[in-house]
Amino acid sequence: MMSNSSQQRVPAPPRIKPEIRLRARAVSRGATIGRAVLLHGARIQFFRIDLKETEVAAEIARFRVALDRSLRQLSRLLNDGKGVAHSAEGIFDTHRLILSDAALAPKIEASIATQRVNAEWAVKSVMDSYSTRYKSIADEHLRERYIDLDDISDRLLRALGGAAGTVELEKGSIIIAKELTPSTLMEFSRRWPTGLITEHGGWTSHTFILAREINIPAVTGLKKAIQRFSSGDTVVVDGYNGLVVINPNDETLAKYRVAAAQFQEVATDDPTSTDSPLKTLDGRRVVIRSNSDLPQYHKRAMRFGAEGVGLYRSEILFNHFKGHPTEVQQFNAYKEIADAAGDDGVRIRTFDIGLSQLNENDTDRERNPALGLRAIRLGLAYPKYLRTQIRSLLRASAGRKIDIIIPMVSGLAEIRAFKAEYDRERIALIEKKTEIGDPRIGAMIEIPSSVLLIRSILKEVDLICLGTNDLVQYLTAVDRDNESVASWFRTLHPAVIQAVGTVISAAADAGKQAVVCGEMAGSPFYTPILIGLGATDLSMNANSISRVRRVIAGLAFDEARELMKKVEECKTSEDIETELTSAILSRWQHLYPANFRRSRKI
Repeated sequence: MMSNSSQQRVPAPPRIKPEIRLRARAVSRGATIGRAVLLHGARIQFFRIDLKETEVAAEIARFRVALDRSLRQLSRLLNDGKGVAHSAEGIFDTHRLILSDAALAPKIEASIATQRVNAEWAVKSVMDSYSTRYKSIADEHLRERYIDLDDISDRLLRALGGAAGTVELEKGSIIIAKELTPSTLMEFSRRWPTGLITEHGGWTSHTFILAREINIPAVTGLKKAIQRFSSGDTVVVDGYNGLVVINPNDETLAKYRVAAAQFQEVATDDPTSTDSPLKTLDGRRVVIRSNSDLPQYHKRAMRFGAEGVGLYRSEILFNHFKGHPTEVQQFNAYKEIADAAGDDGVRIRTFDIGLSQLNENDTDRERNPALGLRAIRLGLAYPKYLRTQIRSLLRASAGRKIDIIIPMVSGLAEIRAFKAEYDRERIALIEKKTEIGDPRIGAMIEIPSSVLLIRSILKEVDLICLGTNDLVQYLTAVDRDNESVASWFRTLHPAVIQAVGTVISAAADAGKQAVVCGEMAGSPFYTPILIGLGATDLSMNANSISRVRRVIAGLAFDEARELMKKVEECKTSEDIETELTSAILSRWQHLYPANFRRSRKI
């Protein structure tokens, strides 16, 4: 008999991670399998990057440059007496003192060196540790100082430029984040992730609109999203049914490999080019345009039949140029998108951003940015930036078809104020003998006051763009990015239908172009409603065009009008949805996918 010491140890069998299934909300259709990559941060987003020993010194040097840049920013704010209140001077001075503290920088540098991690991760870890201590202090006034530490952390992270843009995603990466900003997603333009999973976000958030535009399956509403995954986990994202599977077993993998392959086949299908005008069965002409922020996106949309760019969101340039774009950068970008659109033209919306995106100083954070200093309000409050954009647009429009769209118009005052700035810059350019064009001026109709004043607004502008996403949000008082009230965001709310009908009818009476934008325009489910309301100009992402064209070409305007007579009698969103679904199933089922189900987000 062998002794215990001489017995050979039997190796334990490898631990197999169990399959975990989690429910979420689908916000971009499709199915995919990939490896989890965790994205940290909310407003300024970054990955943890493990460094090689040889990379540590360079990373510490990068941090020192960012620290110096942050200190110079604060000194500049303190030295500039214009518009800086006494209390603000005290805040900036406190921030500078904290950044200059002899212990702070060495602690962050030690974190980079010992953990061998990127500067972003080290800054956040160290600053969070300080912030946590302050939050536990009994004295309320001292406890609130953690906000200053969060501001300083954000300033350092901005000065570092964020790590997201420096990461080359591996093929098949699935991003897991608490919240994902559109600018962070845009950073991956060289190689998009395969799928997205977030804790927060809504169907009409710009992040998921972009995800649908570039065919990335996505789900949201997964509580404690980051804590549920480990980097490198195999993950399934089912963007059809709102399902996430972590560590899928062989049977699940086999099932979703087929679904993912089918999705890729549809997503990469090269559409047949179409030159024939789009009409309903009874001959009503309908124009479909693209929501494109890059020339290459519009060129793809043209293959589906897009006639020009319905809405160019100029604030995307803040992402491309890591801050406020210069006049030259704007001029070149507007020229490129206008050249891509050609004779069909492009409608360029002036910057629809908030105060925090304009200023490096975040001490004046707004509690409710959606109702704050943003869009045209911000432009008029900071006319220097608005004038720069107007000059760029006037110069780019020389020999090109460009329309200028004013966002978040509440009435005539903003339009007239914008026109005053426009005329000022136009005259100045003419006096300098600068070549300019003659762009039309339009307004975004997206808040209730502009709907009520639509006939007066139409006398002041050349065209309008109807922003259905924000219109639903403001009419129903529902934050479109807040998943806790997602069920109250109802596109088919009777008030929304009435508002859209009012705007389209008023534009037709005035003989003015009305471009319908947003998710309502790009969803085939809502197409019969819009056609029945009289819409003849829709703008959407490229992936929606073929499906919407199919529905428009297969229904008659008279049929859609008959549907609207019944819809107008409905008193609730549920009643309208039932009426619309019934009409689709009885009259137009052949125009919709075989798996058509009762859903207002098809």
